[in-house]
Amino acid sequence: MSKTSFGTFFELGGRGAMEALCHARLDYVIIDTEHGCFSEETVADLIVAAENGGLLPYARIGDIRRPNVLRMLDIGARGLIVPNIRSVDQVRELIDYAKFPPLGRRGYCPNRCSGWGTDAWAGDAAAYMAECNQRCKLIPQCETQEALEHIEEIAALTGVDGIFVGPCDLSIDLGIPLQFDNPLLLSAIERILNACHDAGKEAYIFAGNMHDARRWAACGFDSVTYSLDASVFIQAFRSLSDAFRAQGETT
Repeated sequence: MSKTSFGTFFELGGRGAMEALCHARLDYVIIDTEHGCFSEETVADLIVAAENGGLLPYARIGDIRRPNVLRMLDIGARGLIVPNIRSVDQVRELIDYAKFPPLGRRGYCPNRCSGWGTDAWAGDAAAYMAECNQRCKLIPQCETQEALEHIEEIAALTGVDGIFVGPCDLSIDLGIPLQFDNPLLLSAIERILNACHDAGKEAYIFAGNMHDARRWAACGFDSVTYSLDASVFIQAFRSLSDAFRAQGETT
């Protein structure tokens, strides 16, 4: 379990919130542009704040259009979490946009990640593209029945670095909404995990509570993304408020 990486979704916004998370002993943070209200300029600032604090910045994009993929990589996202995948062809399209040749056809432009081309590691074009392909992870989500049906083929694609399991949406798509202990969902999760490991890819999963986080780590997931920063913030202050009121009632 100790080798399982641990992160969270970033929803609250604000550089201060990101800087605070840099002190939380997380391995990574996922800036959620699918559900969160973030412009590209804001994401760029958040990525810088995460980098300065030693926190690995990923981004969840809203859809697979080329500008969404390319811009997030160019401003410094170290990985893309991609929701709502429904076909193998969609993932092939993502690989084309996110990876340089020979894996894909990502558009080239010097950017801040390489000092706009002035950093030593970016001096050789072939070495630069190979390094970008390695350091910028492409992680489609499996949260639909269609993705589940083709998960072995998706996970095996060259250019896919891992799969992110979204139990909430997957359970809804399977007709068992939020029934996290339903055998149908558990079987689906096991299938996804096996597909990742058979293909030598990383397996990520969302957990809404610590019980599930520990369970998925024990099952062999490479990474657990725990809840949302906003939810943890609310729960922490609710616990403090309840403890304070309970103390007051006994004095």
